[in-house]
Amino acid sequence: MIDEKQCEPVNVLSDDWSKAKCDKYDYMMAVFCGGAAGLIDVFFVGDPLTSVLGKKVDNVADGFVKKAAHFFWKNDKRTKGKSKDMPKTLEQCISYLEQAFPVNYDARYAKDLAVEKGVLDGMRPINHHLLALAHSPDPIGLIFSIIDQFMGYATFIDKGKIIHAIPQKTSGAIPYLQGTNLPSMVFCGFVNWIGHIISDLVGSSSTRKPGKIGRGAGIPMPFYELFLLCDFGNFDGKTFAETMISVFEEGYDARFGVTMAIPVVINELMIKVLWTVRQKFIRKKTWKESIPTSKHADLRIMLIVGNGTLCLVDGADAAVHGITEGNIVSFICHLNLVGWVRLVMLVLKELRIRFGPIIDQALNQFVDKILSDLRTPAEKERICAFYGRLEVYDKYLTELLAEFVAAVEKEYQELYIEIEATFDDTRNSSDRAEHSVKLAQVSGVDESRIVKSRKDLDDLFG
Repeated sequence: MIDEKQCEPVNVLSDDWSKAKCDKYDYMMAVFCGGAAGLIDVFFVGDPLTSVLGKKVDNVADGFVKKAAHFFWKNDKRTKGKSKDMPKTLEQCISYLEQAFPVNYDARYAKDLAVEKGVLDGMRPINHHLLALAHSPDPIGLIFSIIDQFMGYATFIDKGKIIHAIPQKTSGAIPYLQGTNLPSMVFCGFVNWIGHIISDLVGSSSTRKPGKIGRGAGIPMPFYELFLLCDFGNFDGKTFAETMISVFEEGYDARFGVTMAIPVVINELMIKVLWTVRQKFIRKKTWKESIPTSKHADLRIMLIVGNGTLCLVDGADAAVHGITEGNIVSFICHLNLVGWVRLVMLVLKELRIRFGPIIDQALNQFVDKILSDLRTPAEKERICAFYGRLEVYDKYLTELLAEFVAAVEKEYQELYIEIEATFDDTRNSSDRAEHSVKLAQVSGVDESRIVKSRKDLDDLFG
């Protein structure tokens, strides 16, 4: 049998755990806060194109991009490529960031990539930030950005599948990373990713020119790109993935994600403030016991009820707009995705706190039962030998990975040295030509295709 006392979570106060319930006033406060936040969501958040708070957030985002461009410009030590004057307008700031942090995965159309006909045929400037995984401001985007910059290709999601595409030669893609060794290259790739994300935050320089109407195509919300893997269903003739692309094209981007987070934050702040006041002045608890943390079960339940109320109000408003306007895109555009995700996270966290220890103890008992059935020394010896082999394989794989990283670092260092020497204007032409030959050899170009002398050049052009 499972001992319930042993299953009591260690990070929860024992008194609160034994009295883990809310009274009617707790529920009333939670519903009031959730309802008030829901009304803020309905009247001040709405959808991306008509949002009152959204316009304020857009202005803040524009100002952030300007400040970031000024910061990078002041610390830019380049002698070539840097603009002489500090960028002033939003268009100039975005243009500077685009030039300072170029990447090889910024294709706007399928024609910018070496792909077969029909692949990425729906990609346009308004949605290419969503289709290119490296544009996502989350760990997924960072990982694919580093990989794409190292490998020289771009990674997209097309029809529910992850694909790699090589940029066309005319696209101006950067073929290599800066840095002298692997750690420095990874760091440069990370900085390049951050800078490029900022350059795309409020749209491209061509769409944010003075006098142009529109807020520009921004970057997706964190993990929004995962919806593109759901290429199934039929919603007004589109799959779920295609529907979410259409929603993004309506302005449902990271800026609107921040806008949607405002009523969610207000709701939780109101609940925590009211709970703290009630703990201190009604229940006569100490200030230490009145700090709103996840250790208090009644507070966690109030947060779930409050967020649930917010989501009910938001869902009803979204349903009304979806029915009156007659399409699923309008319904999703009015849906507060941040609020719904927060509600799911709170519920899952509560389930883990309440039932996690019980599940852990049941699993431990199951493992103990299996191990107790291994009565003979021979059976135990085989188990020990199995774990020994696992340790040997783990050590071997670790050494193999270290050798691979060292080899890649050496290869990129040699490649970087030859590239730098080949394009160094301070060297004479014969020296640069010699390094260009070495660059081709290091890059694995066939010897018969390398131009080593003037005679080879004459033979090449007849």
